Amino acid sequence: MSAKTILLNLDTVLATVALGILIVITFLGVVMRYCLGAPLIWEEELQLALLVWVVFLGGRYAFLSGSHPAIDFIIDSFPANAQKVAGVFITVISVIVLLYVGYQGGRYTLMMLQNHRVTNISHIPYGIIYLPMPIGCALMCGQLIMESIKSFRKGQEA
Repeated sequence: MSAKTILLNLDTVLATVALGILIVITFLGVVMRYCLGAPLIWEEELQLALLVWVVFLGGRYAFLSGSHPAIDFIIDSFPANAQKVAGVFITVISVIVLLYVGYQGGRYTLMMLQNHRVTNISHIPYGIIYLPMPIGCALMCGQLIMESIKSFRKGQEA
């Protein structure tokens, strides 16, 4: 895999690494708590942080691979022209929601960084935890728009 490919898919690589770390920490947490009787006090904070990274940095890949949740059977029952209209409507609403969440996430991230807020036990800066929100939402918007344009062009050729 080339460096260019990795850079273009950095969000997916980071989400995959975060998911791997999340799985390992969760497994270790279970072993430490139930087998050794010594729970990891920082486990929950790190799990929540990693979950934010997995969700927001992995979101673009869900749009790229078509693995995001969808209820296609309803749209598929519409006539062809209505399917196109519904597709555009869904894309516009999705982009608006993602832009709003990304904007608010960016504001929240900046506020956490400016106020130097950190988690209670691990002292992880909240700004770092929530940084993937605005980045991921922007990447998801871009991917969603690109996938919609491809779909629309494919429909035009048919």
